[in-house]
Amino acid sequence: MNKIARIHVNQHVIKANAKNGENNPIFTVKQGGKNTYAFNVKVKGEMELVYSPDKPLSCGAKVWIETRGDIELDKSSDTKLDKSSDTKGYFNPHVNVKLPSLSSAKMDRKFKEFLRNKSKIIQNKNKLSAWLAS
Repeated sequence: MNKIARIHVNQHVIKANAKNGENNPIFTVKQGGKNTYAFNVKVKGEMELVYSPDKPLSCGAKVWIETRGDIELDKSSDTKLDKSSDTKGYFNPHVNVKLPSLSSAKMDRKFKEFLRNKSKIIQNKNKLSAWLAS
């Protein structure tokens, strides 16, 4: 019997794709301590939709699909794959999937953007605290 797999949609990736004009995979399949990312996921067998707001996954997901069935992943950004494509296959939790790496310039830009956003949040909290104290 297969280990339980949990499949969920990464909302932050959807938003980042729209904001940055990128096309990163939005589904995460968690199984056996491994995460695999895909554009499309096909489950062969029974599955259950789970909503657990009081006990989310370690990544923060509160809604996901659980299955012990076989999983077929499409890890290509082209959703019109033909059957012979080698980027499509059954999920194997023991196979490491290489994800595209960001260039250091792109990573620096994303990190600076992250810091700017965090700084704005902190400034707004400080302004609110000062206003509430007065």
